[in-house]
Amino acid sequence: MSRRPPGRATRQILSGSQLAPPRDTVAGNPPSDPAVSLAYRYLLGLSALVILSALVGVIWGPGAASAILLVLAIGLIASWLVI
Repeated sequence: MSRRPPGRATRQILSGSQLAPPRDTVAGNPPSDPAVSLAYRYLLGLSALVILSALVGVIWGPGAASAILLVLAIGLIASWLVI
């Protein structure tokens, strides 16, 4: 039985083509559609809040729309900080 030098079996050099980024998202779930990114979905959500606040503001007045506008403002600040 021949004896190998210690650590010889553990050394391995990987080329760039053998390394791939993980396919999971931060939450651990694979993305359902890679064409629709998280930033795009976030933008669609904020756009829906703008339209919803305009509709509520026209129907019930600016007092009722202020809660939706508060959520929209928090979302815009979060997008400025995160994205």
